[in-house]
Amino acid sequence: MTKKMYVVYKTHLDIGFTDLAKNVIDNYVNDFIPRAVQLGKERSDKFVWTTGSWLIDYYLKLSTVTENQKEDLREAIRLGTIKWHGLSTTTHCELMDEKLFNYSLTLSQNLDKTFDKQTIAAKLTDIPGHTIAIVPLMAKAGLKYLHIGVNASTSLPDIPEMFVWRGKDGSEIIVHYAKDYGAAFTREGWDEMLYFSHSHDNQGPPASTQEIDEVINQLTYDYPGVEIVPSSLDDFAAYAWSKKETLPVVTEEIGDTWIYGVGTDPKKVGELRQLYQLRDQWLVSGELTIDSPEYAAFSDQLLMVVEHTWGGNGNVFLPDYRNYLIEDFKEARKKDRIEFKSTGYLDFADRLALIATDIHSEEMRPKRSYRLLESSWEEQREYIHQAVQCLSAKRQAAVAAVFAENSQAIVPLTQSKMLQVGYIYQLPNGVELSIGTNGSINYLKVKERELVKEGNEFGGLSYERFDEGDYQQFMNQYCRLSRYTATWALVDYNKGGIEAYPSIYHEIIKPIVEAGTIQITGNQVEITVDVIYRDFDVKNWGLPQKNRLVYQIDTSEGKIQGTYRWEGKQANRMPEGYWLETSLRVNNPYHWKINKINYELSPYSVVNRGNRNLHSLSSEGLTYQGADALLQITSETAPLVSMGRRGLLKFDQAQTSLNEGIFVNLYNNTWGTNFPDWFEDDMTFKFGASFEVY
Repeated sequence: MTKKMYVVYKTHLDIGFTDLAKNVIDNYVNDFIPRAVQLGKERSDKFVWTTGSWLIDYYLKLSTVTENQKEDLREAIRLGTIKWHGLSTTTHCELMDEKLFNYSLTLSQNLDKTFDKQTIAAKLTDIPGHTIAIVPLMAKAGLKYLHIGVNASTSLPDIPEMFVWRGKDGSEIIVHYAKDYGAAFTREGWDEMLYFSHSHDNQGPPASTQEIDEVINQLTYDYPGVEIVPSSLDDFAAYAWSKKETLPVVTEEIGDTWIYGVGTDPKKVGELRQLYQLRDQWLVSGELTIDSPEYAAFSDQLLMVVEHTWGGNGNVFLPDYRNYLIEDFKEARKKDRIEFKSTGYLDFADRLALIATDIHSEEMRPKRSYRLLESSWEEQREYIHQAVQCLSAKRQAAVAAVFAENSQAIVPLTQSKMLQVGYIYQLPNGVELSIGTNGSINYLKVKERELVKEGNEFGGLSYERFDEGDYQQFMNQYCRLSRYTATWALVDYNKGGIEAYPSIYHEIIKPIVEAGTIQITGNQVEITVDVIYRDFDVKNWGLPQKNRLVYQIDTSEGKIQGTYRWEGKQANRMPEGYWLETSLRVNNPYHWKINKINYELSPYSVVNRGNRNLHSLSSEGLTYQGADALLQITSETAPLVSMGRRGLLKFDQAQTSLNEGIFVNLYNNTWGTNFPDWFEDDMTFKFGASFEVY
């Protein structure tokens, strides 16, 4: 039997990163898709271009594309030279909810119906891991195979190259895990093979038919006697599925080790989660339906929010490795001109720039701009506004009302019963509680069970700053560095240049109580606490000038609804993280469950070198059902939750007891590229807990 090698041509789509997102999309619409169509006409026997379903759907809906151009694409689809796979784009799946993920699957399903195709393969690129929560949803949609081609510098989870990923309901997909975006795959005893002719970030399809011929000729030479077959992913997926019983089975979570990036814009993420909640309410009431054009247009924009590109490439847009300290940063941002020496003695910042980018490039010079980089983040935020604009006037008004609550300013405390810090209040229904010096609930006892006591806090705020030692440890634990990857990876996962500033050192800072009130009305208790940071910390690290915690406690229902608001946070380039501890102590801390995309799993069932530290959780948060208590911890605004410790820049594979702490990451800027580098908005965060003890 003649062996086959399927050749898949694909481009990695970053909706942004290499340029502003609008320019990237324009390039696909006006160059890449027409070029792929033309190449297919000229080399129909040697070329099939594969994309995510979103790009095809977007092009066919776009009003600026002529009907003739759309018909050219339709003809290429019928001819088989252009094909979509089963997912929309590469997304941070953990940031999605079930309805949005399901909507992303419908783009491929609808194209299949239109063109009488059956798509069974999907592709995710760049991000080094995803959640097992997607398995049941993909399987239900008829997908059988997922290729995950990862960034060449990232840590690899300890999993087989190809395996059956099995959900707890028995659903299965085959996962094919590659160490780069795509590579050749052969397996002993298999008659069919796979080769990716994969161009990198927004580089497009082959430039010419000559390039196609060169690929085919080289493969013919490298694999004598093998039939070289240009193809979509579906053909190889079907063959792999036929071999499913020979593959190992994985039932553990992998997780997304890049997920900490979604903490860089808490405003955008908080509004996204509010839109999920409102949409669900409208669907339940029947005023919005899943099959309506309004729902589709709204969901299209939300897909752009969870797409994995969140801004410009730091190597290109901001090769400034010296202006980190607050005042230096303010001046550089105002000046908006990045300069470096190219001759003579180069200081540390010039040398880093020389390694990371082409400092002589005239093409790159206009892109080196604080303002332009910031505009790339603002452009990504605009997807939230565009999603809202897709709604009816009535629903837009409902969104505006909810978003307005996010901006309610801190007003001076009214005269009321003053809070006594450290005093244990005896509340109704057997609840005892005290507030600590940093404004947290530092003691909570319910019917003789101590849910919070010394060593833990619920509502505890802290600020963490990172230094070069933290980054060295993280990169040693996480990165695959080589001659090929080092020039960009040393910037992407780092804050290049901070090593030159001794004043940037690792530190955890907690606020102190300035004032507080408590009101007890029957079973209802409201505690308001204003906390402050030292003037030195506000000035040098940009910490918020005003901070208020509010706890609304229903002792009869066993519920705490918490709100934290900060005002006057300064933009800060130095690596930092803001944390909110939400710990509740239990008898069996390894019995907690977390929820992602409506899928419950154990935070301790994560593969080695997957993401054991930090998870993006659904609104259901964490739940505990033990012999001692039934508990739930939620974070409505900020989805990132760290298990057992403050887990940013830690990749040591430790699986710490959740009795050591449960920490919500409110904000961080520890990435060095793609994600926003600073944040200065006022913010309101909502969190909560429910408790029933036995």
